[in-house]
Formats: sequence, C-alpha cells, structure tokens
Amino acid sequence: MAALDDVKLLLGITDTDMDSKLNLIIANAGRQVLAYLPADVTTVPDPLQYIVTELAIVRFNRIGNEGMASYSQEGESITYGDDIAPYLSAIQAWLTMQESNKRGVVRFL
Repeated sequence: MAALDDVKLLLGITDTDMDSKLNLIIANAGRQVLAYLPADVTTVPDPLQYIVTELAIVRFNRIGNEGMASYSQEGESITYGDDIAPYLSAIQAWLTMQESNKRGVVRFL
C-alpha cells in the first residue's frame, strides 16, 4: 500500500510493528475524505490521495490526545483545529474540475 509507505516514511517508522494501527488510521482518513465527495465516488481519487496521507499523520500524532482542543505546559502551547479544514479548498477544486469535465457539447448540423 503506497499510503502506508508514505506515512511510515514521513513518521520515520522503519519496522512493521505499527502497520495494523497505521492501516486503520489510513482507512479512516480515506473515509473522512470520501465524506466530502459525491456518493458515487467509492475510492479516494489519486489527486486527493495526499490528503489521506496528511490526515493519517495528524491522527497518528494525536494518539493519546483525542478530544483535546488545546494543551499548555511550561510555556509550550498546542492547539488542535479541524483536521480536514485546510484541505477543503483542494477537495472543492477537484469537485469543480470533475463537474467541468462532465459538461458536453451538442452540435446540430
């Protein structure tokens, strides 16, 4: 699975101990992206696959901090936002491109 290899590379994971956990996170990230696509789209299109990778990394890094909105300790502050929000414009651009590709031209001779 290419997404698994990408996620492991970006996280610096070289063994296979966490593969099942990472595969679950990747599958859930894919479902999250698909929720913003039309119902007839059943797999994440290649141009949007990078979003799955990015969401999987964010989710992996949040393990243990689920449901937390912000964290502060000794001058360090971490705030969690909506994970998919930065990618909504890319998803919308893909949807717009798909709509423009569906438009046909009819000519009468």
